Amino acid sequence: MNLNQLAALETSLRAVGRMEREAVEIPHFELFFSSHTLDHLTFAVPVSPDPDGWRPHILTLIEQFQQRGKRPRLEFIADLHPHLAPALEQAGLVCETRAPVMILDAAAFPPPPSPSPNYRPLDPDDEPLLRTYLVHQSIAFGGTGEDEEALGWLPNLQNGLRSGAVMAAAWQHEGRLLSGAVVQIGGGIGELAGVWTDANWRGRGLAYAVCQQLLGQYAAAGYSLCWLSAAEGAQRLYEKLGFLYAGTQLNYGRPVGL
Repeated sequence: MNLNQLAALETSLRAVGRMEREAVEIPHFELFFSSHTLDHLTFAVPVSPDPDGWRPHILTLIEQFQQRGKRPRLEFIADLHPHLAPALEQAGLVCETRAPVMILDAAAFPPPPSPSPNYRPLDPDDEPLLRTYLVHQSIAFGGTGEDEEALGWLPNLQNGLRSGAVMAAAWQHEGRLLSGAVVQIGGGIGELAGVWTDANWRGRGLAYAVCQQLLGQYAAAGYSLCWLSAAEGAQRLYEKLGFLYAGTQLNYGRPVGL
């Protein structure tokens, strides 16, 4: 386990958090507030090692979220903050997600095969395509595909594609989007995220194909490191792409209604 490398990933996570969000610094945390109602777009990340006591800083964090009418949420790498999770639970927050952190040496990533005609990089100026992409992604993850729930990230996606802070692509067949993936880049490090495949097309290697092409594009742009937090059941896909286990990401939040 390389703690310096994991710290760099958490720094990247904070850099991504500042995009399209209000950033607020308090002792030992940085908070990122989105103007959208989507819950996962607002969160906090630790910025320093364990203090002598986490509790007063966690209470300050909760107050900041409450003042803005947001549900307190945190995302962090557990290996860097071994005493944070128990302190969060003592403050009434619960673990909502535990996922392996995996790292890819993008500099050694082999060039992908010649681009398939099915591979379609996303264009920030093609809003109908972006909307269709987000709707299909929402449905693939069990969402409704409707309105804010699906399209709340649209401005972030467009701005990120324009600035180069986001790279994204879809796998298209007969005019229909069947799979897709995004790399969000912060502090010179990319996070592979939001990998999805249409439920009727799973098990056919489409997610692997689109990620292979996208990661090849990312590596060709000169980036040397990529990471992800692997969703349940997806670790084999990422191992096939060359990602290696490096740690654990925890997402904590206050239960809805409290």
